[in-house]
Amino acid sequence: MNMTLRISLALLFSISCILLVVGYLGGFSSPDLIPRTLSLSNKPSSEPSPTPAGLTINLPAIVAPVDDGTRFYYIQANLAVEIDRAATGTLIRERHDQIDRYIMEMLHTYPVQDLRAPGQSVTLREDLKRTVNRLLPKGQVRNVYITNWLMTPVGS
Repeated sequence: MNMTLRISLALLFSISCILLVVGYLGGFSSPDLIPRTLSLSNKPSSEPSPTPAGLTINLPAIVAPVDDGTRFYYIQANLAVEIDRAATGTLIRERHDQIDRYIMEMLHTYPVQDLRAPGQSVTLREDLKRTVNRLLPKGQVRNVYITNWLMTPVGS
């Protein structure tokens, strides 16, 4: 019995090591597996822009239920907002719950067909920008980027 326990532990250890090596070679790291929360990063300077480069904040995922009158859907959206200065990041963190609620309410005003259409992102991004700026003094959000968009029907 003692020998099978040793073999089982050695096998488990070997498999774990192999998975770690494969993950390392595949470019995966532990931060890739952990969901991100609010974070600040400098905007890449490779994009041409008439204004100076700003800061980008990744907002936590927003999950909103929507319906078309006959079927319910869940939208999971990850957003990044480009802001004018670092102090705006503090305001966004403080008002994050309100921002979530306002965005969820805004998504309810859109017809489901528009939310599913791939070409509506410019209008949607402008509405998201307007929604976030309503909660900030002086409209400090320059751009809103949709980094992930998943719309899933509820039920079968």
